Amino acid sequence: MAIYHLSMKPVARGSGRSAVAAAAYRAADRLENARDGMVHDFSRRHGVEHAEIILPNDTVAADGTVVHGVGPEWARDRSALWNAAELAERRKDARVAREIEVALPHELSAEQRLALTRDFAQALARQYGVAVDFAIHAPHGHTDVRNHHAHILLTTRRMMIGRGEAGRWIGAMPAGFLGEKSELELENKKLQALGLPTSHEQLRDIRSGWEQRTNEHLVRAGLDVRIDHRSHQERGLEIEPTQHMGVNATQMERRGKVVSRVRIDEDAAKRNAALIRERPDQVLTLITGEKSVFDRHDVARALHRYIGDADAFQAAFATVMASPALVELRAEQRDERGRVIEQARYSTREMVGIERDMAISADRMAQGRGFGVAGRRVEAAIETRPFLADEQRAAIEHVCGPERISAVVGLAGAGKSTMLAAAREAWVAQGYRVHGAALAGKAAEGLEESAGIASRTLASWERGWERGFDRLGPRDVLVIDEAGMVGSKQLSRFITEADRAGAKIVLVGDPEQLQPIGPGAAFRAVAERVGFVDLAEIRRQREVWQRAASVAFGRHQTEEGLRAYAERDAVRFEATAADARAAIVRDVLADMEARPDGSRLVLAHRNADVRDLNEAIRTVRRERGALTDERVYRTTEGERAFAPGDRLLFRENNRELGVKNGMLGTVELAEDDRLLVWLDSPSGPGRGRSVSVSMADYAAVDHGYATTIHKAQGATVDRAYVLASGTMDRHLTYVAMTRHRDGVTLYADREEFSTVAALSARLSRSQAKETTLDYDRADYAHRRGLDVRPREAVVAHEIAAGRAGFRERYEAHRQQQAAEAARNKGAHGLVREWARRSEAYNKALPGLAADPTLVGGARAELLGFEQLLDRHSEAAQWLRARGHDFGVKDGSALAQVLASPDAGRAIGRLIEGAEERMRGQLAREAERVAARKQQERSVSRDRGMSM
Repeated sequence: MAIYHLSMKPVARGSGRSAVAAAAYRAADRLENARDGMVHDFSRRHGVEHAEIILPNDTVAADGTVVHGVGPEWARDRSALWNAAELAERRKDARVAREIEVALPHELSAEQRLALTRDFAQALARQYGVAVDFAIHAPHGHTDVRNHHAHILLTTRRMMIGRGEAGRWIGAMPAGFLGEKSELELENKKLQALGLPTSHEQLRDIRSGWEQRTNEHLVRAGLDVRIDHRSHQERGLEIEPTQHMGVNATQMERRGKVVSRVRIDEDAAKRNAALIRERPDQVLTLITGEKSVFDRHDVARALHRYIGDADAFQAAFATVMASPALVELRAEQRDERGRVIEQARYSTREMVGIERDMAISADRMAQGRGFGVAGRRVEAAIETRPFLADEQRAAIEHVCGPERISAVVGLAGAGKSTMLAAAREAWVAQGYRVHGAALAGKAAEGLEESAGIASRTLASWERGWERGFDRLGPRDVLVIDEAGMVGSKQLSRFITEADRAGAKIVLVGDPEQLQPIGPGAAFRAVAERVGFVDLAEIRRQREVWQRAASVAFGRHQTEEGLRAYAERDAVRFEATAADARAAIVRDVLADMEARPDGSRLVLAHRNADVRDLNEAIRTVRRERGALTDERVYRTTEGERAFAPGDRLLFRENNRELGVKNGMLGTVELAEDDRLLVWLDSPSGPGRGRSVSVSMADYAAVDHGYATTIHKAQGATVDRAYVLASGTMDRHLTYVAMTRHRDGVTLYADREEFSTVAALSARLSRSQAKETTLDYDRADYAHRRGLDVRPREAVVAHEIAAGRAGFRERYEAHRQQQAAEAARNKGAHGLVREWARRSEAYNKALPGLAADPTLVGGARAELLGFEQLLDRHSEAAQWLRARGHDFGVKDGSALAQVLASPDAGRAIGRLIEGAEERMRGQLAREAERVAARKQQERSVSRDRGMSM
């Protein structure tokens, strides 16, 4: 876990401080205080990596750059801003600024730390309507190489008059003037009267917001570390946290003076070492805040943060490893030469208890009854959706069963949302209240939109429960979407709450897509315990082999999935990364010319790659004359030029426009302050409804030729082009390689990946987490003397003893489902092929006399259907047995062919009969034509004689 530090304090005159001096020091600038004439010159100061000012309407683009919004431009001058802040206050003890100091994760690069700080500064500026002046300071000396941190100064007063539509600030303050006090500066009494959070609650939200943004940037960087905003005291820890030296202490130490804060840190390290020897469980609590199961290296990393002395470190390490709170789940594995091949795996008594209790509650709920939906209501929900596949119908019946807990495991593109929409209809018809939850707000909104289930975030539900609101009842069904993202501790709380309330909980997700941020892989563990229905039939890809590859990606068989595409020349290597991007641009443009109505998307993991690809594709299109009459707009991603025909990506939700983050469209019209965009639809790009976008009100747009893999989740296009990078793992690869209907091509460069094998190895890496339920608890309970109550012992034994058998049963179930799905696909394919060949023959048949060659070709193709039945004998047999399920009517031509022991002869008889009827029809038609001509000649003769 990365280090968390955030402190907030006022800059007040009462303590002899000024906003001008504070800003000058933090930014290494030279500023004069107009109020007292003092000059504060820190321009020669070293260690300041970056400093800048963010205003309320500024935005931070995906690549970390700042886009200036409408606001008081004069405030971007540091001297003007902070002198105005000083002059706005008259009291001698006035607060003239507010400072927030944060520790920046040393695991991030300098560019990534800047992007994170900007992101946080922009959020503060927009939240409170203030100016934010931040400075990033580098570590100093050789003793604190990880101490990257940022100083963030906020004005105490607003820079704008108020908020307008869409939450934007309006009414910029004139030069030299600031507005009303921000919410951060108001007394609690006034805040409560206005219905606003108290100062303590605001600080808590700021601390939580820093945690959330930092963890998002750590995930984006592909790092397996997180921060936790809760104090050690809140987590029940007595270990003293790492201290951050203040401004004066830093300055003194750099001058070579002894600093008391440094001695305090050294003393704290000694106290920590002594405390760890007495309370080794403290370190274990820190580790299990991130993962349920760990090894010796995780223990060493945690200790290293708090103890620097080598001897003290070794003593503390030995104490922790001998702690009675530590549970060995699996012993160290060695080969015949005594070399370690697998590290021992550990957890804690607390974590074992949490996951054990979760399993017990889940087991009890799985045995519970009383939540069944009447069969007629389930059938009614299914009948209104004739397009549902068999496995979707089975999933609906499963979640509508009487059990109080259900799990659905679905691959990407398998139709989970469609299934949940039907299930919701059945639950509501039965009189149940249906609620939704997800870890992320976007996922909760997606669940509400796609399935019609009113949804909130998991955190929102928990906050309500803490305050005594929104308690579940015995008639409630709670659906948790993307359950694979939820850690053990959080999912355990939800299962416990549902169990207590007598409610039903339905877990839906795919444990192979994105891994939980918190400890444990709870969804997988619970699904394996209570059983699940599997949505494994991929409906997105059209080719059978591509659907099989998608299943392989979803089953963490990345190498197998990549091999399928490599064998078909869909994995391409170029010499350099630039060459790989150029190949994508070339292929995308060729596809746009060949299939102008088709949909396509370029995917990459890194924002820099996305930006380069968008620019390159657009540059070539403009050079070829495909983009004319363009206009340049100021967007949240920086200045962007758009022209009619451009692809556009929406980056924020907006209810008024009816657009969601990640939606794509095609620009129809580009005016000075407005874009007319046709949204994409399932039928193709730019074929949905039109949206008129006022760039003054909504600027969260970017070019939409390429996007990140994260933003592509849930997208479906005809063709996808994926740029491989070393930051990808098997979960990102799974998402990227399953967005297409017709085809996907993966591009790699030999500088980073020398061979297909190297590419497969890198892209097969897993960030998957474990739970203590993955190990034989009865065994380690006995070894460690763990007190297991009888019922718990039974459950532990059942989980351990039944795990292999359970997996075997479900693997057999998966294989059976896959085989049945393959037979269904084959049968559907035969029906479609018969219809196609019959239609072609029937169209050619009227030309039997005029063009026998054309009829002969269609006849031969229809007769060839016999060989097709032979090649797909299993599907043919399935079709013979279940013809009605595939629309084969009794007595129809296909039914006659399938019923005959000699399909070729049956087809021949059908052809003979059809051609005999056609010859008779043609002969009769010829007779009618001859008679009509004879009649016309007679009429002509009669007219001639009368003349």
